Amino acid sequence: MLNDAEARSVAAKRECSICHIMWLDDFQRPNVTPLIPYDPNPVMNSGKQDVVSNERNCFSCHDGFVLDSRFVWQNKQYSHPIGVVPSNKVTLPTMNEAEMRPEVNLFPLNKDGKVYCGTCHSAHGVDWKQDASPVFLRAKNIESSICLNCHRNRSTGLKGGNHPIHKKLEDIPPDLLDKGSKFGKGNTVICQSCHRIHGGRDKNVLVVPNKNSALCGKCHSDRYAKDRSESAQMGTHPVNIASKKVKIPQEIIDRGGKLGEKGEIICQTCHSPHLAEKSAAILVKKNSNDSALCRTCHLKEGRVTNTKHNMALQEKESENIRGQKASQAGVCSACHLPHNGDGPKMWARKIGSGSEKISELCLSCHSSGKIAEHKQVGSISHPLGRNMSRLGVVVKLPGFTDAGLKKSGDMQGKVSCASCHDPHQWDPRDPDKSSKPGDPSDANNRFLRIANGGSNALCRACHKEKAQIKGTKHDVATMDLPAKSKGGTPGLCKTCHLVHKGKGPRLWATEPVKGVDPISSICLSCHNKKGVGKEKTVGEHSHPVDAPLSNLGIAALDSGWVIGTEKKPDERYKNRKLKALPLFDAKGRKTAGDGQVTCASCHDPHRWSAASKGTKGAALTAEGDATTSFLRIANSQRAELCINCHFDKGAVALSKHNLAITAPEEQNSIGQKARDIVVCFNCHVPHNAGGAKLWGRGFGPGGDQAESMCRACHQDGGIAKNKQTGEISHPLQANIKKAGGRTTFPLFNKKGERSESKAGGRVSCPSCHDPHQWDPADPLSQAGADAKVEGSASTSFLRMAAAPDGALCIDCHRDQRWVKGTDHDLRVTAPEAKNLRGETTQESGICQQCHTVHNAEQALRLWARKPGPGQDINEQMCRGCHDKGFIAEQKVPVVKNHPANVQAQNLQRRARRGPVRGFTPLFDEDGNAASTGVISCPTCHNPHRWSPVVMEYGTGENLEGNSRSSFLRNRSKLALCSNCHGMDALFRYKYFHGESSRKRHQLYR
Repeated sequence: MLNDAEARSVAAKRECSICHIMWLDDFQRPNVTPLIPYDPNPVMNSGKQDVVSNERNCFSCHDGFVLDSRFVWQNKQYSHPIGVVPSNKVTLPTMNEAEMRPEVNLFPLNKDGKVYCGTCHSAHGVDWKQDASPVFLRAKNIESSICLNCHRNRSTGLKGGNHPIHKKLEDIPPDLLDKGSKFGKGNTVICQSCHRIHGGRDKNVLVVPNKNSALCGKCHSDRYAKDRSESAQMGTHPVNIASKKVKIPQEIIDRGGKLGEKGEIICQTCHSPHLAEKSAAILVKKNSNDSALCRTCHLKEGRVTNTKHNMALQEKESENIRGQKASQAGVCSACHLPHNGDGPKMWARKIGSGSEKISELCLSCHSSGKIAEHKQVGSISHPLGRNMSRLGVVVKLPGFTDAGLKKSGDMQGKVSCASCHDPHQWDPRDPDKSSKPGDPSDANNRFLRIANGGSNALCRACHKEKAQIKGTKHDVATMDLPAKSKGGTPGLCKTCHLVHKGKGPRLWATEPVKGVDPISSICLSCHNKKGVGKEKTVGEHSHPVDAPLSNLGIAALDSGWVIGTEKKPDERYKNRKLKALPLFDAKGRKTAGDGQVTCASCHDPHRWSAASKGTKGAALTAEGDATTSFLRIANSQRAELCINCHFDKGAVALSKHNLAITAPEEQNSIGQKARDIVVCFNCHVPHNAGGAKLWGRGFGPGGDQAESMCRACHQDGGIAKNKQTGEISHPLQANIKKAGGRTTFPLFNKKGERSESKAGGRVSCPSCHDPHQWDPADPLSQAGADAKVEGSASTSFLRMAAAPDGALCIDCHRDQRWVKGTDHDLRVTAPEAKNLRGETTQESGICQQCHTVHNAEQALRLWARKPGPGQDINEQMCRGCHDKGFIAEQKVPVVKNHPANVQAQNLQRRARRGPVRGFTPLFDEDGNAASTGVISCPTCHNPHRWSPVVMEYGTGENLEGNSRSSFLRNRSKLALCSNCHGMDALFRYKYFHGESSRKRHQLYR
């Protein structure tokens, strides 16, 4: 400085010099040398440019001193590029025509022709008074207009192959706003919605990283699935998955398609947001009516183009849910939409509300009123929605989840139409084979996954165990069928089953028989007099079908039978290990727990022998027996199949009723010897039996068929001729009401069928006897497995022991049960006394000391003791004990009986129906109760009850009786005596048995 005045002078460019320091006059003096050399055009990373326009100069203020723009340089790698020459995809605009300077760029480059900060920014570039755009830009930036000045080829919209701009968004993702996204007026999309010129967070200055199309998913959330399950729910093409079956071809990559970090399919695999093929919806390859893009990746599915499932050939005017015609939308778009489909598989047609989603896709065409209504499956078709895990083995065919996801090789999915059908290929043997509408079809094509011709390989893929039918009598190839005589057979499975349009349960291929349960009806459609199986009919009397298993006291679970239900609890059998055979409901479906017995419960029609896996030779030529014959359990002599359900009948093998023990050469009704056959078959045959109970023997005499069955053996000339009941025995065909009204034992009608009393059920031999167990207290006892063993009142195939306390008898004769513990219970008063059979009370039981059930001496009361003296038969029975020299000689009345020449009349009984309180019976000459007759011992005495008033068991002591006990029938004034003797009856009744009192009393004289 020459002087201080010059130093105090104000420079004219002092404000500009804040940035343009070289504009100061001092730097223009030729005689001044700066301490640091100055180059107005330094070489920067962005090329040669004036120092005022480089980044470092900008950040001298934007480092927070004036404005904090550190996010720009902290994320410098994601800012608009500088130091680069604009590519041929960029068009630099020139000055406007009004200035007549077309050679000057509106956005200048530096001296090297590269983009630098000053290309877009200038402190002098805009009118500071306007507020529609930020300052320091060379042009206004309204809705990304400054971007579009150069990047014009990215503003053409979908038709030009670019993501649309100026399109309204209904909802702006808040996350994008937080990251610095900008949107135009009315929430429209602009360049800055996705791009942030400074401080971007990903390549291409994106506002958020776009790894795996995360940025796309911010706005297109309805198309951005995180996995296959979400994809199925959204009806959109899967993204963010790495497919093992679909490989993205190089052609897609060459066209700009991209994959995720680990090779996943992402949005950019199919879409390119900028500079994609024109009019291709920003797809990397146009997906015209030939679905070229789809078929580029989905090569196998592309075969559908040449099949009947190409709707452009079949129904070209049909429309998908977007209203697109099959002839225009493309072969794939007739059924699939890449986004916003209806349900799984991006379905392009309206589907039903059924739970099995994949099958609903198929039924959207193959239903009444739909375009494929001529190809429907019918009301009876292969079941859908069944868990493939029920097969128990891994199969080649796919299953599907409830969401519609395919599951292969893990048994986790459910059966669907697409399990058997591949809708994209016509012929599994030749996947590229074409089919046209009207072409013939058979079981080897029809879009099946596996050809299902004569060997039925498709069926066997799942139902492997059913293949054992091959080579058996149920194999059509071995049958003499009309179909064979005409030159062909339907195939191993289709002889009996139709996958679609079946005629009965189990997809039955012929008309079922009516009148039986659904499962048995299909068996009988062949096994009838006119059917294919006419040589093997079941006859009029066969094992019951359509019968509830609960009748046997069993419930069926997957783990086996559960024994002991409310119907028939029995602790003795609960540990029995049995095999759960299949049961069926009223519609013919297998059911767990309770269900109905059908033919298929015992028979497996697909396997000749349960004992072996092979079915060679004998399966075609030999006559079936109890170990083959398509039985589910081999039924050896021990009757494993029979006792598997009739678990409480197996003890018959351990008793004399096992004819292999007592009569090994004896034959049943179909000529089988006892030593060779199932123990049950000695008396019962499951089919073609002779009557009720599947009777397999002849019939003897009897009042009902149940008795006739027993007497087939227990008669003169029968194999049990030494064990007959005699002429005088317990009455049969008796009405239980006369014995007390109810019983726990079974009753039988004339046909030998179990029946309630009110429905005609009466007492028969098996009412008291259980022919299948020797000892009711120990069903598994082997004590009766000897032809020479003698039974007793506690064994002898009784349902309940009769000895020692008479439990068997009092189950029916309940009014007589009070004899227990009284003086008439001979265990109390005469334990060593014996009946006519020489049995003590302990051996015979309480009741059989006086009454003999079989082979009695007299019919009246089945009396089991020697009669005593007396003027009528009832008195003789009583005096068999109550007389001198007998066990009750201490209780003998002086005057033994009422005068025999007096015939009394029971007016009380005549006035009322049935017995009443106070009723005293009279007896006819045969000893039977009558309204008019003689007075005998049981007229006034009830020998089974100690007290006439209190119903209770005796004390077990020999008591002295009185006028209030002593087995008297009543103590009421309504006694028989008063009917004849009037007021004198009381005295006559009181002194009847006393000799001295009778003679002294004047009335006696």
